[in-house]
Amino acid sequence: MICIIGIGIEGKSSLSQRALGLIKGASMLVGGRRHLACFPEFKGSKMPIGSNLYDVLKVLNLKSQITNRKSAVVLATGDPNFFGIADFIIKKFGKKSVEIIPNASTLQAAFARIKENWNDARFLSLHGRDGNIDDAIDEIIKYAKVGILTDPENSPSKIAKAMVDKGITHYKTYVCEDLGTEKERITQGTLKQIAGKKFSPLNVMVLIKQQEVRGGRQGQNPQPPTSNLPPSFGIPDSAFSHSNGMITKEEIRVISLSKLKLKNDSILWDIGAGSGSLSVEAALLARDGKVFAIEKEKSRVTHIERNKKRFATTNLEVINKNALDVLKGLTTPDAVFVGGGGRDISKILAVCSKRIRHGGRMVINAISIETLMGATDFFKKAGWNTETISVNIAKTIDVASLHLFNAHNPIFIITGERP
Repeated sequence: MICIIGIGIEGKSSLSQRALGLIKGASMLVGGRRHLACFPEFKGSKMPIGSNLYDVLKVLNLKSQITNRKSAVVLATGDPNFFGIADFIIKKFGKKSVEIIPNASTLQAAFARIKENWNDARFLSLHGRDGNIDDAIDEIIKYAKVGILTDPENSPSKIAKAMVDKGITHYKTYVCEDLGTEKERITQGTLKQIAGKKFSPLNVMVLIKQQEVRGGRQGQNPQPPTSNLPPSFGIPDSAFSHSNGMITKEEIRVISLSKLKLKNDSILWDIGAGSGSLSVEAALLARDGKVFAIEKEKSRVTHIERNKKRFATTNLEVINKNALDVLKGLTTPDAVFVGGGGRDISKILAVCSKRIRHGGRMVINAISIETLMGATDFFKKAGWNTETISVNIAKTIDVASLHLFNAHNPIFIITGERP
């Protein structure tokens, strides 16, 4: 039998009498050096765990020990089932050969120390993981409260700096070090403050989202929260950085997004992204998906990057190239939006029609008759289900003491669905 025993932040004193009895009667004790040091009196064999998990399994091999009804005890931190070793051992030896005695996890203790409930928190482990920190940030920004198991490589300062570099600053941050020891310390601060500090290797991190709005300087567009904005349509045009009217206007954007029918995990190509307003709002809707904003003009890409940072849309990738040079190498899309394309519109549609998934949608915004006719003819010849609507918008303006309607140019929105 393998018994996996969790040790709490108080060390040996956190263990029940039953757990202590199992340890005393075990033939082998396996665990981190810090945990093994709690039992200098243990008479059986000891094996420290480091990066040698597979060696541990070979040594334990446990077939003979299971047959002879001898036990091996594996010491773990907190709850062995919580980002712990239990799953690893169970997969090797099966549930019938394993008993788990849990303790309070370090993150559970951290939430108790900062006096915050954790029933609505998301927990992540970067401990001993080589994954891209950007992937973790994509997950972090989806939640209002996050607890993170760190390690020396993925430290609180590194995580905080990566978030700040992406324009994400609206989290109250706690770093809880050496919990349960004489060196215990709780540090509270902003992400910017945490990014500049050093911490003990034994720490966990808690992030709590603050719903703040950062105003822009006079004469600039105001900045909305860089938080996880709700998946709703219609972010005001004034919230985006743009120039010379190169923006898909709010009302047109709302209709175009509704025609794209994005899901939470959709992949979208935004071709001729302009200021990136549609890309940003699409990225906020497709949280677990990906948006590729393709724009050949460098001056416009500057606005897209600014808006990406402003809205913390880490699932938005900006590509400063001609669309026809990059489309064939991109991830297969579920939807395509074409806000530009000019004389290349037919070639762009031809490439997109071959790459888009069956049932996927292409939406084109056209202001010229040539683009309108080119798109509708293309869909007709391809045998796609298609719809075209004309949108005429007029907004009130003040003229002297009167309120008049100022008409905008009509926009044609062409939607095609691949059979």
